[in-house]
Amino acid sequence: MPVSAAEWVYVVHDGDTLWDFSIKNLKNSSRWQDLQKINRIENPKKMQPGMKIRVPLAWVKETPVEAEVIAVIGSAVLTLIDSTVQPVAIGTRINLGDQLSVGHASSLSIKFADGSVITLYERSSVQFNHLSQFGESGMVDTRFRLNRGRVDTRAIPAKGAASRFEIQTPSAITAVRGTEFRTTVIDVDDVSRIEVIKGKVVVSGQSKTRAIAAGYGTRVSPGKIPLAPKKLLSAPVLHSIPDAVRTLNWSLGWSKIPKSKGYRIELSSSNDFVVLLWSRVTESLQTTLPEVPDGQYFIRVRGVDSLGIEGLPRVAPLLLDVHPQPPLPLKPLNEQILRGKLPDFQWTQSADAVTYRLQLSASEDFSAPLLIDNEKITKASYSSGDALTDGVYYWRVASVSASSELGPFSAVRSFKKEPIPKAPEVLLVPEKETLTVSLAGSKEQQYQVQISTVERFDVLLLDKFTRQKEMTFDRVSDLQYMRIRVVESDGYEGPWGATQLIYPPQDNRWLHIIGVGVLGLLLL
Repeated sequence: MPVSAAEWVYVVHDGDTLWDFSIKNLKNSSRWQDLQKINRIENPKKMQPGMKIRVPLAWVKETPVEAEVIAVIGSAVLTLIDSTVQPVAIGTRINLGDQLSVGHASSLSIKFADGSVITLYERSSVQFNHLSQFGESGMVDTRFRLNRGRVDTRAIPAKGAASRFEIQTPSAITAVRGTEFRTTVIDVDDVSRIEVIKGKVVVSGQSKTRAIAAGYGTRVSPGKIPLAPKKLLSAPVLHSIPDAVRTLNWSLGWSKIPKSKGYRIELSSSNDFVVLLWSRVTESLQTTLPEVPDGQYFIRVRGVDSLGIEGLPRVAPLLLDVHPQPPLPLKPLNEQILRGKLPDFQWTQSADAVTYRLQLSASEDFSAPLLIDNEKITKASYSSGDALTDGVYYWRVASVSASSELGPFSAVRSFKKEPIPKAPEVLLVPEKETLTVSLAGSKEQQYQVQISTVERFDVLLLDKFTRQKEMTFDRVSDLQYMRIRVVESDGYEGPWGATQLIYPPQDNRWLHIIGVGVLGLLLL
């Protein structure tokens, strides 16, 4: 005889009696005799193991069951049926009629009697309308109302005709029999959005029912029928993620999904996202992560279309190792040009550091032999009198904690070592009334020229910056002093050259007077 949809089929275990079974599972235990007739059981006190007993669902007793909070991040409160309000923690029991409210930047997960799990996100509000179980059949009736917020559902497949898992919203009813899906209600307009990841759900609104298969979603407005199933956006392609993220403010990026209007990013410590640590929605194609303790995490990214329906997710493992936090490099400045001895290195102090590790290399990836690799530096600075050959160098610094853990290195900074410019070569060409100065050097070089009446250059007649290679000065009646030095494009001032003497022009008037006098004498 075929089994009716309104029947429960029980498989007999060793030691079962029809009487004990009826006590445990039937509303009226005296119906054991009816069961004996229906199933043609010869000996109700000793039934054959493996035998199947057909039980009308109407006879099976329905008992209240509790749901249990299995994970909490942040805050949530439970309002009991007697209006008592209590904070929610792991292990909190939820009963028929209770109402749950999730706080800002919070999330929690609830496990029902059949093993189904839901995760509620920030600012969600849920009313539990029905929590019951049919005897020991394993059939569970779970129904609740999502007034606002978001919920992820991982429903266990139904174990019988009486099993039910149903989510009611202000605009729709979603019924499932084993699936993974998401439900969102925006309290501004009470519009519901349902997105199916696995299995199938049935969505009802205004007496219209639509079956939504995996990979599709729908949108239901109050007073309207559900939209026809809409294909979910494909999962985004994430940009390369390093084996371990060791850089502060590291950005996660992904490729654009056609027809997407935004993206939801979520962070969890487990790949099932039962516990949600962080979530954000952005229109950008990248995001920086929140500051969380070092450890293994999982990142989940999905697109959001113009209807607010969220697409298929992309999940990836993410190992964070950014502590102890590195200091911020201060000196030398990035790409600074230096001359002379090795510079003094300076950086900010890190609260996580007991000592610091400084590295200096001639290669940007620090693959070349390290010129400095010191992890015993106790101050936020380091000085060395060592000399460097001319070239470009790279440096970075990291914090070392009290437990000797080396944190990530800071951003790499570079500087360029250039030679100290030589004093300019000067050629003086005196004329009768002028002095021409010629300089040897490149076109890019600039010169500073000073002329003074005193050798110490305390009083300056001229202080000029010029790129001219040749200059002409008038010779005056007093002795003057001149000095010249090279000034590089970065402002570095080279050494002064040798002081040049500018003699007054020769005065031949006395020779003219003597000549006239001698000629006068000769004419006498």
